[in-house]
Amino acid sequence: MSYTPDEEGMRRFLNSEGMKLVVRQHADKIKERAEAIAPVGAPWEPDEHAGRYKASFSVEVYTHGGIHRDRAEATVRNDAPEAVYVEYGHRGREPYHTLLRATMEARR
Repeated sequence: MSYTPDEEGMRRFLNSEGMKLVVRQHADKIKERAEAIAPVGAPWEPDEHAGRYKASFSVEVYTHGGIHRDRAEATVRNDAPEAVYVEYGHRGREPYHTLLRATMEARR
């Protein structure tokens, strides 16, 4: 007995609307957690952009993603100008790792 996988069928399945829905649901869970734990600025340090980072998370879902470009994929990102500094820190500031923490917590 032998098994011959249907590679085209699997490719269609991995890029299907159902699979896009599954990855969107997981990405939305990460986004919601990131928004919940995002810093918004300290009251003792006036910041004209307080809350901008928290409000700048978004989700994008597309097909033909993954390392082999063969499956649905979702990206959670933050487009605020200060996002890289909040996530990774900078001189004098510890990193918050907001997206990293949200991703790890969403896996539970």
